[in-house]
Amino acid sequence: MKPRRPTSKQVAQRAGVSQTTVSFVLNNVVDANISEETKERVLTAARELNYIPDVAARTLARGRSDTIALVLAQPHRQVFIDEYIPRVLTGMSEVTREHGFRILVEQVHGKSPANVYRRLLQSKEAAGVIINFSTSSEQEIDHIIACTNDGMPIVTLSHLHPDVHSVETDKFSGVKTIVQHLIDLGHRRIACIPYENPDHGDHIKTRLRIFHEVMARNNLTVDPALVVVGEYDPDTGYTAMQRILEQPLLPDAVYAMNDLMAFGAVRAIRERGLRIPQDIAIVGFDDVRLAAFCDPPLTTVHEPDEEHGRQAADMLIRLLSGKAVENKHITLQTHLIVRDSCGASLRK
Repeated sequence: MKPRRPTSKQVAQRAGVSQTTVSFVLNNVVDANISEETKERVLTAARELNYIPDVAARTLARGRSDTIALVLAQPHRQVFIDEYIPRVLTGMSEVTREHGFRILVEQVHGKSPANVYRRLLQSKEAAGVIINFSTSSEQEIDHIIACTNDGMPIVTLSHLHPDVHSVETDKFSGVKTIVQHLIDLGHRRIACIPYENPDHGDHIKTRLRIFHEVMARNNLTVDPALVVVGEYDPDTGYTAMQRILEQPLLPDAVYAMNDLMAFGAVRAIRERGLRIPQDIAIVGFDDVRLAAFCDPPLTTVHEPDEEHGRQAADMLIRLLSGKAVENKHITLQTHLIVRDSCGASLRK
């Protein structure tokens, strides 16, 4: 005979409190005004009885799910190829755990985004949604705006529309900073490895446009043969750099749009018998953990990814709690990390 699972009534009896108090404690109801001593008694009783709340019942009691969905609207390969999503998730989980929420990760690339957002929210599978995307069609933007206007709690990880709450990182300012840094060091013939076909998204187009603008502002031209597309990973950075090195006139510096492609470019440069940064300087973007440990250590732009996740989760939970959101759109800043690969140390 299957043993009966412990009940909240048994937890209440063991802790000497009401079932309502047990519900408030286990559902992390912040405004319930329950003392720490009482909370500890309830949690201890639940542990001793091995009590696990029924998720469906808890969702019914609270009127909403205890899950927050992180929706990834890009290809699987792109999502997990670098540290961005894991670091954002780390920041999100710090906030969600504190408020008793779990995180569900849902990928929608190749699916109908509208159906996914509405299914997650209207079915109460998720209380709210945080959306990350690298490119977005007009149709997808319209879906997100429509869901927001229908009262669905949504926060995006980049600015999408004035009506949609967002937390973003100012990557464009970071591009200006790192390209200008190369120029200030005396580099004039600068190559660029974008991280996907620029025709596939406004974000990539903008980053490449900024590269051209900073060069033009310094009276420098960009050789089209020195702009070769990669696809996020070291392999394609390596291949792109090989093509750049086939040119009769080599660059004196390379800007790779992410650190992983920069790692691949470093290998290609070394295989040609060239020195970094004496012959060709190189910089990346993102400041992944390995950037400080490659040879030479990589100059890059640091993005506050964990803080990005924390701020987005905090904004969404405020929306769910009916609390005021002072800033509907938050922009986080990047900063330049100068290491040996750019040649700055040679100019001291």
